[in-house]
Amino acid sequence: MTESQQVIRDLASVAAGFSKDVISRQRRRQLDPYDFDQLKETGFLLTGVPADQGGLWKGPARSARAYSQMVRTIAHGDPSVALVASMHPAVTGFFLGVESVDDEPVAWRVQRQWVIESAREHWWGTVTSEPGSGGDILKTRSIATPEKDHFLITGDKHFGSGSGQADFMITTAKVKGSELPELFFLQNKDEPWDGSTGCKMTVEWDGIGMSSTQSHAFRFDNFRANKTVSKEVLSKVAPISSQISNMLFAGVVLGVADNAMIFAREKLEGKEEDLRAFEKTEWVRCQNELWLAEQSYEGALRAIEAGEDSAHITAVRCKITCAELIETALSRMSKVVGGASFSKAMPLAQWTQDVKALGFLRPPLPLAYDQLMT
Repeated sequence: MTESQQVIRDLASVAAGFSKDVISRQRRRQLDPYDFDQLKETGFLLTGVPADQGGLWKGPARSARAYSQMVRTIAHGDPSVALVASMHPAVTGFFLGVESVDDEPVAWRVQRQWVIESAREHWWGTVTSEPGSGGDILKTRSIATPEKDHFLITGDKHFGSGSGQADFMITTAKVKGSELPELFFLQNKDEPWDGSTGCKMTVEWDGIGMSSTQSHAFRFDNFRANKTVSKEVLSKVAPISSQISNMLFAGVVLGVADNAMIFAREKLEGKEEDLRAFEKTEWVRCQNELWLAEQSYEGALRAIEAGEDSAHITAVRCKITCAELIETALSRMSKVVGGASFSKAMPLAQWTQDVKALGFLRPPLPLAYDQLMT
């Protein structure tokens, strides 16, 4: 058994514990730090550490399948926790994916190693999206002003999944005088969110789906942040990051689909012969769509493992396909299971909303389709 397989096995045990309390978890509006302590004990944080330094990262070709299976497994217990946990390997991948740069080679090696060491014990997340940007980093409007050995960021951000749970958050901003955004990281977990130190929560997350991810919105006003020392990072890491992040998000949504299928089969046990023609048709269509989502997932993983030049685009296609097909499949499933599926005492309605929420993750559907058309 490989180290990644051991982590997956241990995560399955943790997720089984989560799933015993599925209804009350769906009604939560906040994350429980103890959940993440349990994930940490499995070794999940080592997804942010290279294998040659005792971690699990072996590059996209050898890590994408294991990483996506990890978050899929967590989603079996709690999709919101899985989504927030997925941000750790997605974000640290910005640093792991670029071993060397041309503009600041020594400083980058030092900073990259610092991130690796932090990832052993600390959670990483992201708060890069801005209102009106459509999830496009190039439309970043936040400004970063140099201040001694750091920068001061001013701007509005939203969808900061894991806010208050993640120890470090990456973000983007334009350095004064520059037209292109650069990558920064900041710490606002233990800061007051009342604006007194430059960080103000402007909108508390109240999502219908992924309801406990704490994906808050913030206004930063000269808030301290550190910049990645190389300007090359965003452009160099984009294809690598796309492969990992999109497969992680696909893993989460497939984990939700796994839950829904188990639930539906239990509800329909011994009753399938009594279904009306419409219900039988919807049930077959539901199963077909979930099968197609699995084929897209497997095809994308094989493209990444084969090192195909277009693997990052295939991963985007997979994320879109899974999000759209599974949303439709769960809608059909609800018609077959019946009106009880919309009761708050049943988990299917919330899982359907969780799947819809994943369609808005970077790249959100409009931006994702733009990428496929270029």
